[in-house]
Amino acid sequence: MQDGKERSEEIFRLLGSLANRFCERKALDCLLRFLPAYFALNGLSDGWHMCRTAIADTRALCRDKLLPDEEEDLHKVMSLIDRMFSEKGY
Repeated sequence: MQDGKERSEEIFRLLGSLANRFCERKALDCLLRFLPAYFALNGLSDGWHMCRTAIADTRALCRDKLLPDEEEDLHKVMSLIDRMFSEKGY
């Protein structure tokens, strides 16, 4: 079971990894949808909501362009944020 700090660190690690992989393979459509998630995190609940929305958009609108490990990591980020929301009552 992760605490809030560990969960946040895991989210940042996954977001950084996804950004690097999209850049490395020049997946510009994915980057266009994904980057708002990467830059939305401001430590406030609205930033987490914007991040969650951008991740969901990336997953839905780039489904045919995502590699299986990227899709899995997007799902992990969404699940971690959802768990954080439910624990904090957002």
